[in-house]
Amino acid sequence: MTENILPENKLFLRGLELLKRGKAEKGLKRIEKAFDTGYKPAMIFLDFYEQENSWETAYEAFEKLMENGFSDAALTIGKWYYTGENRQKDASKSVRWFLESARAGGADGCNYIGEMRETGIGLEENDEKAFEWYERGAERGDIVAKYNFGRLVRIGKGGRRDLEEAVDNWYESAKAGYAPAMYKIGEVFEEGLSVPVKLPKAFEWYLKAAEKDYPEACGKVGRFYYEGRGTEQDYALAYHWFSKIGDPLPADISMKMGKILFEGLGVEKNIELAKKYLEQAADANFMEAMFLLGRLLDELGEKHDWYQVAADKGYAPAQEIIANQYLEKAESEGAEWLEKAALGGNAEAMLRLSYLYETGENVEVNAKKAVDYAKRAADKGVVEAQYRYASLCLAGEITEKDEHAAADYFSRSAEAGHPRAAYLMGILHEKGLSYWSDKEKAFQWFMDAAEKGVPGAMFRVGVYFENGITVEKNPEKAFSWYQKAADEGYARALFNLGVLYEAGRGVAANMEKAVEMYRLAAEKDIPEAMNNLGNAYHQGKGVEVNLEEAARWYQKAADSGFALGEYNLGVLYYMGEGLEKNYSEAFQLFEKAAEEGSVEAKYNLAGMYFYGEGVPKDQETAFALYREAAENGFSEAWRTLGELYLDGEGTEADPVKAAECFAKGGYGGDNESRFMLGRLYAGNDEQADFPKAISFLEPAAKDGFLPAANLLATLLVSPELEKRHPADAWKWLNKAAEGGLRAAKLNKATFLKRGELNGPDFKACLEQLTELADGGDEMARFNQALLYLAGLGVRKDVDKARELLEDASVGGWLTAAELLHMDKLPEGPAALEYWMPYLATDAEGNILKGNLS
Repeated sequence: MTENILPENKLFLRGLELLKRGKAEKGLKRIEKAFDTGYKPAMIFLDFYEQENSWETAYEAFEKLMENGFSDAALTIGKWYYTGENRQKDASKSVRWFLESARAGGADGCNYIGEMRETGIGLEENDEKAFEWYERGAERGDIVAKYNFGRLVRIGKGGRRDLEEAVDNWYESAKAGYAPAMYKIGEVFEEGLSVPVKLPKAFEWYLKAAEKDYPEACGKVGRFYYEGRGTEQDYALAYHWFSKIGDPLPADISMKMGKILFEGLGVEKNIELAKKYLEQAADANFMEAMFLLGRLLDELGEKHDWYQVAADKGYAPAQEIIANQYLEKAESEGAEWLEKAALGGNAEAMLRLSYLYETGENVEVNAKKAVDYAKRAADKGVVEAQYRYASLCLAGEITEKDEHAAADYFSRSAEAGHPRAAYLMGILHEKGLSYWSDKEKAFQWFMDAAEKGVPGAMFRVGVYFENGITVEKNPEKAFSWYQKAADEGYARALFNLGVLYEAGRGVAANMEKAVEMYRLAAEKDIPEAMNNLGNAYHQGKGVEVNLEEAARWYQKAADSGFALGEYNLGVLYYMGEGLEKNYSEAFQLFEKAAEEGSVEAKYNLAGMYFYGEGVPKDQETAFALYREAAENGFSEAWRTLGELYLDGEGTEADPVKAAECFAKGGYGGDNESRFMLGRLYAGNDEQADFPKAISFLEPAAKDGFLPAANLLATLLVSPELEKRHPADAWKWLNKAAEGGLRAAKLNKATFLKRGELNGPDFKACLEQLTELADGGDEMARFNQALLYLAGLGVRKDVDKARELLEDASVGGWLTAAELLHMDKLPEGPAALEYWMPYLATDAEGNILKGNLS
């Protein structure tokens, strides 16, 4: 006997023995008694015996079915009665078997009982009981029961309502490979049921279900491929999955398959098959199919009334076709049909009406309708309409200006990929229109638009890279983007290319190329380029000097209202370069440029008032204009004001205010102002403050302003400082001397003679002086003479000293003449008492009569 038969059940075994010996009646009674006493497998055997009426056949089938235990065996027999497989279909009989399977711990039987309770097949319909049985099956792990329990608990049918519990059960079922549950998980992610909407995840689950040939999932996957939702759009794959659904097809899928075949979207075009599908959808009253069928018949050259049928049913694209037919005949009824299409919700018709009502083409001009239709189309997601409506709001010409609405709709259009909208979003963020000014977001939008081919955006990206606005400065990238914009005909980019070529930034310096760019931009009416081209001819940069041509281009820039062009033209009139000198013309041009914001022009106007050039002399007006120029950021004007305060010209003399003006000029980056302030604080009066003087001279010296470097050096070794800095002083003297400043070269000799750093070095001192003396410097020759008289750094030689003093005297050095008139020239260390102190200069580098001790 099989191991599945309990050996202790002697009744069942005895019954089998009796059947084997041909005693059927007694055997069956024993087996029935075994069942009645609780031996469940006996009912399996009895069912087979009833069907086969043969002990051997029944026992063989019994043994095979019992291999997986009683619960599975009972479930199988229940299914046979439920489906009519191997047994005469009898749902009421199947109930008994499903119940026995469930009582034996089976999960599947619970699901079947739940299904029968839900549908009323074989059992009285009872949603509460169905809910209980599905829940029991789900708890026992049946994947179909989990699915069905999820269905009921989702909507609260027969029991509690709990979306998350439903999703959990569907997910468990889907993970186990049950296609309908996979489909449900797809719906969960598509519709955002208890989780965020995630179309790619929805597509993933629909695809898993479709791969198991679940028809609804095949349709979903096809639709996702068709629409490009959750995956890349692929019409060929859409058609593949639609084809797996089988007949009858839903009307929308018939339409989609017809469209794919008609337009050859990813598959070979097939007019006849397309016509079949479209006719099926059209017969189902699917309006888009009617419309496509009209297009197909147009292509075949067959007459039809499908457009009219679809239009009469309210299908907007068909109404638009009808409207276009009327418009082509210039009939007003065309607009009426567009109105019908728009009323039917056709956004393209709305957009067309917007243009018609703005231009008055075949309709009466109506600005309100033009704006309203643009907004309605925009709200329906038409990207071009969003851009148009935003543009109307920003322009504020045919509707009230509304920067917030413009920003909103430009944003929608840009997010949908409209290149010009992306560019204008950059402008809105850059200029702070509707938004806070946000250069980072502006750059992102400019880059987006630039990569989509908008020349203005390419130019702005170049500007951001050139100036390091929210990105690291990169003149090479700036040049590249300017070039791209220029290649697209963007004139201002040509000008910026010229600037980079001239400066050698992002590209090798090439003034000839710069001039070429300036000329191209100037010919496209860029005033800055006209001015720079004039400057090239003025300075002889990249072209030969041609003052007349310079004047011509400056004039063009001035005629365009460009202040710098007016200023430069004024300079030519003032200097009489390329034009006849004319102070009156210069004054008028400076005045005009000043009114347009040129501080340089205002500064020059002040000078003309100060000296009475082209206008009556008026130092008070000059002083006021200098102050205006200074307060508007022209640092040189602060220096001039400082000089006026020092000299008391145009105002009362006031050294304190002079210092304030020099300080402002210095803070504005004017090195001459820093130098003048340093000189003031290096004086011998109550304003003297050497550390403060050094603080202003040092930045000017670092900028290469040689008089400041020279004066700074002399202050760094001054005994007035708490701590002298001879090493730094020597560095600055060398820098000024290498720059050609005469005073610094003489001061180097004095520095060596005094031994400021490592003790006196008269030999090096003499060498420093000899270089200057050989060049004819009378001061150097005088000091050389003193070294020969002292016999320091060289053998004492009074005759040589006298010769040098005579040369210095002839050169105008009065102290040399005084020594020559003495009865006896001083010798030894006494001669050095006549050595000149450290020399200071003015801002132009001229040695001052006064000097530093």
